[in-house]
Amino acid sequence: MPFGPLRVPSLGLSLLKAALGGIRSKIFYFGLSYATRIGVRLYEDIAFKEVPESAQLGEWIFRPGLFDSTPQDDEGYLREVILEGTPQARLGDSVIQQALEARAGVSDFLAWCAEQVLSCSPALVGFTSVFQQNVSSLALARRLKQLDPQLCVVFGGANCEGAMGLELIRQFPFVDAAVSGEADAVFPELVRKVLKGESPAGLTGVTTRTTLALSSGPVRAPVVRDLDALPYPEVDDFFEQFQASSAARVFTARLPFETSRGCWWGQIHHCTFCGLNGETMAYRRKSASRAMEELISLISRYPGHPVMVADNILDLSYFKDFVPELARRKLNVRLFYEVKANLKKEQVRLLRDAGILQIQPGIESFSDKVLELMRKGVRGLQNIQLLKWCKEFGIWPNWNLIWGFPGEPPEEYSRMADLVPLISHLTPPRAATRIRMDRFSPNFESSQELGFINVRPAAAYRYVYPFAPGALRNLAYYFDYDYAVPRDVRAYTRRLAERIEEWRRAHQQSELVCEDKGDQLLIWDLRPVAARMMTVLEGPERLLYLACDGVRAIRWLEQNAEHVFGATVASARIEEMLSPLLQQGLMMRDGDSILSLAVQAQPKPARA
Repeated sequence: MPFGPLRVPSLGLSLLKAALGGIRSKIFYFGLSYATRIGVRLYEDIAFKEVPESAQLGEWIFRPGLFDSTPQDDEGYLREVILEGTPQARLGDSVIQQALEARAGVSDFLAWCAEQVLSCSPALVGFTSVFQQNVSSLALARRLKQLDPQLCVVFGGANCEGAMGLELIRQFPFVDAAVSGEADAVFPELVRKVLKGESPAGLTGVTTRTTLALSSGPVRAPVVRDLDALPYPEVDDFFEQFQASSAARVFTARLPFETSRGCWWGQIHHCTFCGLNGETMAYRRKSASRAMEELISLISRYPGHPVMVADNILDLSYFKDFVPELARRKLNVRLFYEVKANLKKEQVRLLRDAGILQIQPGIESFSDKVLELMRKGVRGLQNIQLLKWCKEFGIWPNWNLIWGFPGEPPEEYSRMADLVPLISHLTPPRAATRIRMDRFSPNFESSQELGFINVRPAAAYRYVYPFAPGALRNLAYYFDYDYAVPRDVRAYTRRLAERIEEWRRAHQQSELVCEDKGDQLLIWDLRPVAARMMTVLEGPERLLYLACDGVRAIRWLEQNAEHVFGATVASARIEEMLSPLLQQGLMMRDGDSILSLAVQAQPKPARA
């Protein structure tokens, strides 16, 4: 159901369909149908681009299909949540008007969806609810149950994990069961029980009205330990419906691919703002051979489509087997991966060679002090280093910059604002905004300890669900908060936010490139802050600049001077060489650490 991605089939549904084996099933991607109905651009604006997810505009649009509402409620939502509550959203009157028009057509759309589902004469209908899909799914489920009271309705997905699933059963009597956690094993068993006329009550991770009365709290389904034992995803239903939708005229569909679950970093140091993985943080990976076999099967069946990897983080051991094998095979496929930002240069080069040309690195800040508050395990210069190497090897990094952590030093944002003009040749952040509080994140689970007070469901939930505060807290995934020690985040981040907007405008025309000729290093500077267009470095200065292609400590340069310069060089001489390069903005310094900012020109391929 809306609102979710239009370009990628649901990996969870695709795996469950494959796991059902000989049981006849069909997946409906009604998001595609709805985007065709209201327009793909409007759909994307509501789901991802113009409106923060915490505003729940997609959920509010479908509210009339599930609850009664008054004009006062609707006016309150538009005023408090959209106009006053989302200053970072660039909403025009036309988007709001189109959203209201889409809302008026919800009943007809739900009637059409119900007709499509019931034409299959199902015994069971399952909804995977993620993103802003809860209200639309519940509205359709209620309509289906009214039309066929014998139908078994099951909910699963991220919106049903933990307390959310329990509350969903508690509040919506037309939902027969909710699955919390990974449903790979339990859902096929649930289906078989229902087809036999048996109750699914008693299955681990499955909440029904019977088990709700006996439950002392949420219980998740057992996690899958052996990912190699999973079936290959079955995505035929998606491609059939995608080709029939208007989305096919706008997007190229992507193939869902999974090589691991959980987060190996989160097992050790859970990033404070991250609510991903819910209660299944434990890291598991597929063997390199199984991952390669599955990938080849997918791209053979659906050639020409980019691959969207669903992993939360790339397994570093894959740089020893899977990624090199991917590069060797030259499969001519483009992949997307989420990665940790402390990659080495050879690892970034290997990503390029393997066709992994889009990554989402966990950058989030350029301040060591703020990154420490986040528990990121990287330093600010390492993040800039990764952006530089991505530029060098033609990899697009999709990253965000976030702020508003309790205890963060406001002066760090002035310092970062000063850094931005120096890196205008690198890829700017997709978003720069205050932290959002998500369920399952340490910021939520340990809010008082980490400096937050008055944690409550995001304001939008009051206008989406007509329930008491306790029920809203159980259903919500996004939360508003106050600081135990008040801070004016907007004031001390304003200058950085302005610099980032300048960065975005200047990025396409900004360059800082170097080329080593052996005895000379030529540096071309086309940034708006360039002191001069061309700088030529020779002798020790050239060797120093090349040595700092990756982050180097000055003490490392001193200790390895013989290797770097071919002779012993005193620390005073190193500082003397660094001074003009830092003044020109050709290098960046953070404490004892130095990084050259120019992107090394890649050699042109030899002609055949």
